[in-house]
Amino acid sequence: SRDGATKAWVIAAVELQNLSKITQELSSRFGTHAFILDGDGSILADQRLASPDALKNGILPLTPLANFGDPVLAGYEARKPEAEFSTQRTRDIEVAEIQVDDKDGSTSWDGENTYVAITREITGYGDRPWTLGAYFKTSQIGDEIERVMGSAILGLGAMAVAVIVAILLGKRLSRPIQAIAGQATRVADFDLDGVTPLPRSRVLELDNQASAFNAMLIGLRAFSTYIPRSLVAKLVRTGEIGIAEPREAVVTVMFTDIAGFTTLSEQMDAAAAARLLNHHFAILCGAVDAHGGTVDKFLGDGMLAFFGAPDRLKGHAAAAVRAAAAIREELDKDNLEAAGEGRPPLHVRIGIHTGSVIVGNIGASDRVNYTIVGDTVNVSQRLQDLGKLLEPGATAAIAISGETASRLDERFERIPAGKHRLRGRGEATEVFQLGKVATSASPPMDVHRAQAG
Repeated sequence: SRDGATKAWVIAAVELQNLSKITQELSSRFGTHAFILDGDGSILADQRLASPDALKNGILPLTPLANFGDPVLAGYEARKPEAEFSTQRTRDIEVAEIQVDDKDGSTSWDGENTYVAITREITGYGDRPWTLGAYFKTSQIGDEIERVMGSAILGLGAMAVAVIVAILLGKRLSRPIQAIAGQATRVADFDLDGVTPLPRSRVLELDNQASAFNAMLIGLRAFSTYIPRSLVAKLVRTGEIGIAEPREAVVTVMFTDIAGFTTLSEQMDAAAAARLLNHHFAILCGAVDAHGGTVDKFLGDGMLAFFGAPDRLKGHAAAAVRAAAAIREELDKDNLEAAGEGRPPLHVRIGIHTGSVIVGNIGASDRVNYTIVGDTVNVSQRLQDLGKLLEPGATAAIAISGETASRLDERFERIPAGKHRLRGRGEATEVFQLGKVATSASPPMDVHRAQAG
């Protein structure tokens, strides 16, 4: 699960008869007798167990070798490892001889009743390792023993691969489920750009699940076009989605507007004006998101954003002012590019004010917005209007209130612009223009010099 706790197990199972069928196929292909022993030395898979009538005839899996009815396997415990093949032990492969007693009970090593067994232990399928093996008569080898040994070793490797593949087949079925879980986690975080459509599957249930997930992803991406993704991600992260009751909070509000956009838009067709606005808003949203803010809405060519909700952001005033400085810097770069591309340069006015607002889900029962309302919003808009008087022609005229300026440290150059009576307010509001903003690693500015300017 997302918190690291184990919620469930995925178990893969392979029927013993299927393992026996694999040994039967390998035995036929390589002219050997393949077998698999469990950790206790009992028979786990053998070509005799592959027969549908095995159980009926009393041939049972997990039978001790001495009782299985195979004289060669019955002598497996008394095998003699071949010293000539000791180098194979470094590869966990053992080559040994097994002697089968003659009918009269005597033992001879004439090759007729002598068998060669090639075995290898594998781990990971129980408390004790399994043994994969194959045996054949030494009389089959003759003068080509080394060549046949090599072929047998290759056959043993093929059998090991076949068994492992058969066992892992069930595990492979869990991979699509794990992929769905991973992509679903990204959907839960509203990281829709990082979600990739799930591939089709030959398993009907998994294929239906992948198709349903992909259809949901298409719908969510279409839906997310009309809502602020960063806001939804924050609400999911803070756990306020669906229960974000309106509350009073102190936040810092930013209000922006493009200077002279009405006149500019009259000289453009609708499509060109829309492209220009989309490009401009992308710059603004990038700066706000990068500094932990929330884009509330777009109002014509303006934008309303706030800092401090739903995240209870410490230093939200500084974050808002840094976002405004970033917008100014990006617009300077963009206007240089616009000159080369034939686009008109844009100039914005930005008003920033810190104060109390009502924040939360506000609207009708079937349609709500996570938004802010209050006098703080009005003040930020009035400060934005004041920018046309304070810095006419500036790329970004940034006016901040005294309430916001008082929360900034020496890294922010605050240029006093006097007290102004804003529309709708009884008392005059102290206003500052934003000068240079130092990075966190830069030494503090001389605030007295900044204010003296």
